[in-house]
Amino acid sequence: MKHNYRPIYACIFLVLIFVSSGFAENQASDDTSEKVRESVTKSVEIRRQTQKEHEKWQEEKQMLTDRYDRLERENRRLSDKESRLAEKHKDLQNRISGKEKQVADIRQVTEDVEPFLIQLAKDIELLVKRDLPFLEQERQKRLSRLHNLMEDNQAPVSEKYRRVMEALFVEAEYGNTIEVYQDNIEVNGRSMRVNIFRLGRISLFFQSMDQEECGWFNIAAENWETLPARYNRSIAGAIEIGTKRRPAELLTLPLGRMVVK
Repeated sequence: MKHNYRPIYACIFLVLIFVSSGFAENQASDDTSEKVRESVTKSVEIRRQTQKEHEKWQEEKQMLTDRYDRLERENRRLSDKESRLAEKHKDLQNRISGKEKQVADIRQVTEDVEPFLIQLAKDIELLVKRDLPFLEQERQKRLSRLHNLMEDNQAPVSEKYRRVMEALFVEAEYGNTIEVYQDNIEVNGRSMRVNIFRLGRISLFFQSMDQEECGWFNIAAENWETLPARYNRSIAGAIEIGTKRRPAELLTLPLGRMVVK
């Protein structure tokens, strides 16, 4: 019996072709899908990285912007400070110039005034030397201090001026005041402790402590002399007025002669 196998082989071949074709199509489809997934995944990753870079750049941009704003504010602050310092420097320069002018003026005044003060101090010394001999120790101490100050080259002119004017004022005041004080004097070769009444710069009178003797300073003879006892009462009254133990009143006192030296 003869069998016909060719149609069966053909069918099997067609089936194999069909299966192979389907498998190939499935394989191709899987490869395409894989490629698509890879492409999509890669795109998503790129997008994610891009987003991260963008966010990072935004943060850096904001940080740089904030820093720029701070630096801008600091720059304005420093500019204002620089302007203030420039004004202050200008003001200081003006003040320095003014002080330098003052120093120059003071130096000029010193050169002009100091010789005048030295001469005025010498005139005061001469005045005291030729004046009535009252408060001799006090006045000599003042003149000695004044003389030492005038000789001090380091002493400021302002201090010299103050001291000279002070001495001049004190000496001028003696001419307008009366005063009573105690002192030891030489009268006719005797040393006596007496009350002395100073009548301005006109005359000096004395009275012994027991009020038994009285006298005056003779300007012409330049010594102390006794006066007749009749002047005791007037001189005693003058001493009481000078010590403010009685009110002022008219008194009769011998003034003697005025002497011009």
